[in-house]
Amino acid sequence: MLLLFLSLVAVLELAHRLPLIPAFAEMSACSRRSLRTIRRGRVSEWVKERALQLLARRLFARSIRAGALLVAVASPLLAVLALHYAMGDDLDWATRLGVVPLTLGYALLRWQVAPALRRRVQPR
Repeated sequence: MLLLFLSLVAVLELAHRLPLIPAFAEMSACSRRSLRTIRRGRVSEWVKERALQLLARRLFARSIRAGALLVAVASPLLAVLALHYAMGDDLDWATRLGVVPLTLGYALLRWQVAPALRRRVQPR
């Protein structure tokens, strides 16, 4: 149970430190731009096709980056689950559900309570 908790803490820390959300936002912005390009009316079809080819390459690169970041963030949890599976030790639902409140409590303390306390304690 401790190993599962530590892997979830590592997942939370990696998600907080790596630019995961901005990577998906960039991918979404590129997708919106390609939709605007398709809807553009007074441009020749050749120009639209060339622009869409470039946007498709850009969208592919950004989706690969976002997917790699997502795998990097999830890798500690995946490693622990693979280790449990390789050992033949199955994580029961009671263990999984017991770790969830601990992990949520850690996240709450780490990113909500601690910054508020730091702001309150600092001299003005």
